[in-house]
Amino acid sequence: MFNGQPNFGSPGPRSPMDDIKGGFATTAAAMIAVLLATPFNALTAPYVISLAQKSYSQDVVHLIGIAWMLMSYPFVFFAARASIIAALTTAAVYLIYRFI
Repeated sequence: MFNGQPNFGSPGPRSPMDDIKGGFATTAAAMIAVLLATPFNALTAPYVISLAQKSYSQDVVHLIGIAWMLMSYPFVFFAARASIIAALTTAAVYLIYRFI
């Protein structure tokens, strides 16, 4: 019977390795974002601005350039975090497989 609560199932027990992996990935991704967000913005902003100039006025293009600069930090952060978690998971699976 439906009780009004969504049933997503239990996620199961989490191991301490999951917490360590997530904390390390977040910390490393923050450092990577600080280092690489500015070059990412410098390489991609001209394309974004040239596309915006085709459709918007100069004031709006300036705001889009600022918004792109601010959004480059989360883009780099979450891409780096996902990559680090994937690499750590793959390494853990490899080590488990290797020692079985």
